[in-house]
Amino acid sequence: AAGVGELANGISDVSLAMFHMLEQLPLTTLTSSLAILLVLIFFVTSSDSGSLVIDSITAGGKTDAPRGQRVFWATLEGVIAAILLYGGGDAALGALQAGAVATGLPFTLVLLVMAFSLVKGLHEEQRSLVLAGVR
Repeated sequence: AAGVGELANGISDVSLAMFHMLEQLPLTTLTSSLAILLVLIFFVTSSDSGSLVIDSITAGGKTDAPRGQRVFWATLEGVIAAILLYGGGDAALGALQAGAVATGLPFTLVLLVMAFSLVKGLHEEQRSLVLAGVR
């Protein structure tokens, strides 16, 4: 079917759709600038959160790791993303997203084991409280 997957006026790129919508509103320059600023803030805070987690993991769980170590992880994260985007061409973003999903899959298994352990621990605690006559 013609036009399936296309946005208004044949726009096929989702990133352009927001700006096309903002063109229809008053104060186009202001709202477009604000949208770019908000997207930039989102990416910076997401990257900073990722760097904090990586830094905490590599520091053995310490939250007061050296600042240089956190800067190292943030820089390395940015360099790797830039290399992947530059070297991958048009399919780079899809590959980057697929890589993120593939990396997250093992953590899903860890979370399932943790959930099972939590339920098991809660059942044990409830049983010990019942045997002690607390409940």
